Amino acid sequence: MLSVQKVWKPSNLNEAWELITSSKKEGVCIVAGGTWLRTQWEASLLPLTTNLVSLENIKEMTSITESKENELMIGSQVTLADCLEDKRLKRYTPLLIKACRKIAAPSIRNQATIGGNIYTKAGDTIPALLVERAKLVWFNGVEIEIQSIESWLIVSSIKQEVRLLVGVKIEIDEKDQVNFAFFKKIGRRETFTASLVTIAGKGSIREGRFENVRLAAGGSFSPLRLSDTELELGNQQMNLSSIHDQIISEIQANADPYASADYKKIITANIILSELDQIMKHTGKGVS
Repeated sequence: MLSVQKVWKPSNLNEAWELITSSKKEGVCIVAGGTWLRTQWEASLLPLTTNLVSLENIKEMTSITESKENELMIGSQVTLADCLEDKRLKRYTPLLIKACRKIAAPSIRNQATIGGNIYTKAGDTIPALLVERAKLVWFNGVEIEIQSIESWLIVSSIKQEVRLLVGVKIEIDEKDQVNFAFFKKIGRRETFTASLVTIAGKGSIREGRFENVRLAAGGSFSPLRLSDTELELGNQQMNLSSIHDQIISEIQANADPYASADYKKIITANIILSELDQIMKHTGKGVS
């Protein structure tokens, strides 16, 4: 049975930082929706801490705003359900909307937050955010820091995060000439399941060539941009013969009790190749 001694609800970033870093409090844990943490606690995979710090009362972390710099700022405490209802996200970030729709059941999406999904480092929103070149907004106790999600994924694998995730910024580009986009999640059953592979991609085809292609994959392995594959696609006419092997060499998948590393690499390559082939067929050219 779970028991909690104290739940703290700071009203601003400075109060939250003081609570989290205070040497007087031991066993402090930041809680967003708590859906992922709860499963970890119930399975005894994480110790239940003495002080839970809820960030739900901090305004800049609980809203979606549009800035004059043509950026959308999604507060880290915004729920996945609220993301699904936001008209601006539907218009400018359809891949993120598809990702949110594929996560868990509606009751979970009413509690789970986008910040919590990012913090797991394996969330289904991450490939979509990588493709959107999203930036993470952090509070370090003194000032706000901005960091690309791609950079954070690399750095966070070698050191523990000591900042507060305030939100995620996505640039609004009305001139972004994208004419294809796709998001795919492969699990072990049809719905409400953890991902084996999550893939996002977008770009354009002009005069027989791929342009501005962005690809990302993740799920049950560390999410990453497939930068070498993107470069390979941009350097050739629409010929996919070398792309399959390129994707497999770029994916850093690991085995788990449900699937081997090779299976994850192959299914990722197959799905991306299939999506690109379908896109090419719409232009009159199939896979070669």
